[in-house]
Formats: sequence, structure tokens, C-alpha cells
Amino acid sequence: MTAALPGELFEDFRGRVRDRWRIIRLVPTGGAAAVGAALLMQVVAGALPVAFVVLTGAVIQRVPETVRAGIGTPQWRELRNVLVAAAVVFFVQQALLPVQAWAGELIRRRIDDIASDRVMAASFATHDLGVLEDQEVIESAANGVEMLKVTVWTPGAACTGVIALVSRYLQTILAGAVVGWIFSWWAGALLVLAGLTIRFGYRLGLSVFVKSWRTVDAERRKRWYFRDLLLEPRAAKEVRVFGLLPWLRERFTTTALESVYPTWAVRRRIFYGPYVLYTLVAFAATAGALAMTANAAAGQVLVIGSAALVAQAALSSLQIGGFIADSDVQTEYGTVTSQALQRFEDTVAARAGATTADRDPAGLPRAGIRFEGVTFGYGDGPPVLKGLDLDVPAGQSLAVVGLNGAGKSTLVKLLSRFYEPRQGQITVDGIDLRDFPAERWQRQIAAVFQDFVQFELPVRDNVGFGATGLRGDTARIESALERAGAADIVRGLPDGLDTILSRQYEGGTDLSGGQWQRIAIARAFMAVDRGARLLVLDEPTSNLDVRAEVEFFDRFLELTRGLTTIVISHRFSTVRRADRIVVLDDGRVVESGSHQELVDAGGRYAELFHLQAARFTDDAADVEEATR
Repeated sequence: MTAALPGELFEDFRGRVRDRWRIIRLVPTGGAAAVGAALLMQVVAGALPVAFVVLTGAVIQRVPETVRAGIGTPQWRELRNVLVAAAVVFFVQQALLPVQAWAGELIRRRIDDIASDRVMAASFATHDLGVLEDQEVIESAANGVEMLKVTVWTPGAACTGVIALVSRYLQTILAGAVVGWIFSWWAGALLVLAGLTIRFGYRLGLSVFVKSWRTVDAERRKRWYFRDLLLEPRAAKEVRVFGLLPWLRERFTTTALESVYPTWAVRRRIFYGPYVLYTLVAFAATAGALAMTANAAAGQVLVIGSAALVAQAALSSLQIGGFIADSDVQTEYGTVTSQALQRFEDTVAARAGATTADRDPAGLPRAGIRFEGVTFGYGDGPPVLKGLDLDVPAGQSLAVVGLNGAGKSTLVKLLSRFYEPRQGQITVDGIDLRDFPAERWQRQIAAVFQDFVQFELPVRDNVGFGATGLRGDTARIESALERAGAADIVRGLPDGLDTILSRQYEGGTDLSGGQWQRIAIARAFMAVDRGARLLVLDEPTSNLDVRAEVEFFDRFLELTRGLTTIVISHRFSTVRRADRIVVLDDGRVVESGSHQELVDAGGRYAELFHLQAARFTDDAADVEEATR
């Protein structure tokens, strides 16, 4: 054992005690009745093995007398009664095992459900997605959530592990007390000391090992990522087409080893050398107690039954020194999960900050929305929007066009208050957007994002989520589907609105990209029916061909006339009927006007409009004619 090892074993000992106390404080959240019953069973489970030892010692003590007296004598009946009592104790001890497991599982599930609720609450404690994209927050959340999936490494499992220790410590103390009562308090104390020496030595080493396990969080996340690529269907097509299986297997193996090699080195250093040392200490204490017992038995100070009782009690007290399958791993790793979740909550809370926003955005905008000198970049990266000025008149349709990377989607994210500008402000009818509670402003928006969610749920839910209060209104859902041009799609599904949109489930089906986009647009129409005043479509028809996209936008703009609408597109030829079109380039508005005004100006819009149109027809004029 190196000179630095004792310091490593006892480093931050107070912190470990504090973490363990935090787990103990979680235990009551498992429910008073369940926790009370579990503790009572643990007390009984701790006392029964010692009672069995005492009874078997009494059996051994009575055997010689019964042999001499014969069957049917009082001595024989006394031995029989003791044997029956020992059998009952043994039966009750075995019968308690499944009941203990059931109570522990109930407590674990309750506490882990609370932990999951805490994670979800923390995830939505801030409207700013930038906080959730912070590396520290990602690591805490990813590791905490991933370990919640492993039912033996959760806060609930740590709590049940702590409860399981009650019977083990009680058994050790009672066994030592029996030895002290029957024979010698010194011998009893030595046996308890031997068991606890191995116990605390092992747990100190395990704590250091688990602490080192946290240092490879990043490597472990990479391993999980490659594992998911190998096992989940999302990458199945590319893996087969590009022959990626050997490479992915090799990367998974490499990252898996990189995530365990450091901990293996710590385990060798922490466990093997110290284990020999504290085992020798425990061996010396146990040998001393048993030697005293043997000497007393040889000198007839102890009768044979008492000597056997002491020997069995010694073994019972030493059991705490071994690995406890229903406590050790759960307690240590569950504590790590609890710490990760606590760090996640604390980090989000610290960065989210308090808000005093209390304005009511209901019914807005009535006049319009304005971006005033807005500058924004993701994290520490360069600005995506650079002093952007933009007016969005209420009740009109605005098309925002530009090449990829111009900042179009970023504009929508700021308007939805997923992020806050670095500089400048966004106002709604002259009111700073930050004066509205984020969640209330977001209820004013109906949006279809580029990466909209494809819920593996029935069509009814996929559309109805736009207005959860209207999910049961079949007529409204069908109307939204009709407006989105998806009614015929749904009528062709096996169960209509109740068809699950995923082949992962029996009776389910998958949709094409264009069909999914129409479902998402129907969801946005439901939000408008619910009362949303601003409709935002971010590249909503990227999976449609140009002519289908033109037809959709013409119909869409007609259906939403009078509603404040923002349409994001990189196809200049498809949004010509919008009331106003702005061109974004390098994070700024470089042109603004109607389609005809921008074409006549001969600037950036006209150049890109004709360039893109020429890709789909032999003559740009034909495209102009087709879009009239």
C-alpha cells in the first residue's frame, strides 16, 4: 500500500458522510407505511439469525442429556420443543425474504419516480435552452438519467440499500452481545470489531472506486452513444448501406475499454493491498476471540453447547464484513446518481435565475413584433444574428428567406424564447418580450419546427397535442387535418385517427417525410384553434417537391389570412404570395418588400430566385408562369 493511499481512502470523508445522510433523508419519501414496514422487517430479519444460533446452541447443549434420558422423557420433550422453535425461526426467516424484496421494490419505485419528476421539473425550470446545452448540465443530466434506467443504480436503490443494512448491523451487534453474555464481553467486542473492520475497509475502498468511476463520464457517454447506434433502428439503414458495423463495433469496444481501464487501475490499487491489511486485522481479532473460547471449553469453563453457540455467533457477526448484494453497489452507485441529479438541479437553478415577468400576452400581437438590434450566438460561438432589425406587422404574412446558415431558424428560436439575445431586444406591441412569462408567451405561438417531433402515438394525439384541451374533439382534429392537406392520408390509414404512427407497435404504420410534415402542420392549426395568435412555420415543406410546396403555400396563406404568420424557407420561389418577404444574409436583413418589388429591384432576392427556379425548369420564365 502506497503512502498516499490512506489519505485517498479518507479524503473528503465528511463529504461521503454528507452524501450518505442525504440518501437517508430521502428514505421517508418512499411512503411512511412502506418504509415503516420495511424497517420492522429488517429488525426482525436481523434478530432471527441470532435467535436461530441461540436455539441451535440450546439443541447441542441438550443432546447429551436427552441421549442419556431416552425418548419420551422430559429432556426429550424439551429438546423437541427447542428443535421446533429453531425450525419455526428458520421458516420465518426464509418467508421474510420475498416480502422484504417486495417492500424494497415498492420503496425504490416510489423514490425513483420522485427523482424522475425532479429531473423533468428541472429540465423545464428554465425556458432558455442554452442552459440545457451547457456541457456541465448535459453531463450531469445524461449520466443521471442513464443511471435511472439501471434500476440497481438509482437513488431509490440506494435508499433500499441503506434500509437493508439495518438487519446486518443489528445481527452483528446482537451476535456480539450473545457472545458477551454467554462467554466474555471482550470476546464479543473483538468479534464485532473484526466484522466492522472488514466492513468499513471494503466500503471505503468502494467509495474511492465509485468516485474514480465519475471521472470517465465523457467516455461512458460515448460508449452509450455507440451502443445505441448498434442497437436502435434510427441508424440501421446507414449502418447497412455503408457497411459501418465493423467500425461501430470497434469504436464501441474502444470507448468501452477507455471507460473502464482507469477504474480497473483504481480498483487494483484500492482493493487488493488494503484488503489484505484489514483482513489480517479482522483475522487476528477473530482468532483471538475463538482462541479464548477454545481455551475456556478445554478448561471446562464453557460446556460444549455454549462453545458451539459462541462459534456460530462469531460467524454470524462476521457476515457483515462480506459483500452485501442487496446494499453495497446500490448504495454507492445510487449515491452517485443522486449527486448527478442534484448537480443538474443546482446548475439549472443557478443559471435560470429568478424572473419577475408578469405581463399577460393574451391576444397579442395586435400591432406587431419588432426585433431591435438583436445579436445572438450559441454558447461561446460567433454571432449568428448581428444587430438584426425586423418588423413583423400583426395580421400579415411574413416570409423569411435566405441560404442555409443565414440565421432564419435562430430568429424563430429567439421569438419563441428558447434563448435570450446577447444584445438588443424583441418587443410585442412595444412591450419587451422578457416582460411576459415565457410559458405564457409560448402559448401564443403555434409552430412547426424543422426538427418537429414525430410522436410514436395515434394520429389523434399527434394532431391533438396542439391543443391538449381539444384532443377529444374529433371534428376539430379532422378540420385541422383538412386544412393541412392530410385528411386523405389519415383516411387511408388502417385505424384512421387511432392509427399509431410507428411500426414499433402492433397495428402501427410509418409515414413519409412529407406526410409527417402535414401532420405537424395540422398540429399547429390545432394550436391556432386553441387561441395562438402567431403561427410560425420553419421549413415546413422541405420534403415536398417545388410544385407541391408552391401549391401548399398558396393554400396555406389563403387559410391563414388575417393571422400573424412567419414562414421560414430557403426556397425563394415558393413564398411569393406572402404579404412581405425579407432576405436574411449573414445574420442581417438585407432586403425587404413584396415578391414583385424584390424581383424588380434586381438584388440578392432576384438573383437567388431566378437561380433556384432555373434548377427545376429549362426556362426561369416557365417557373414564374407556374407559380402565378
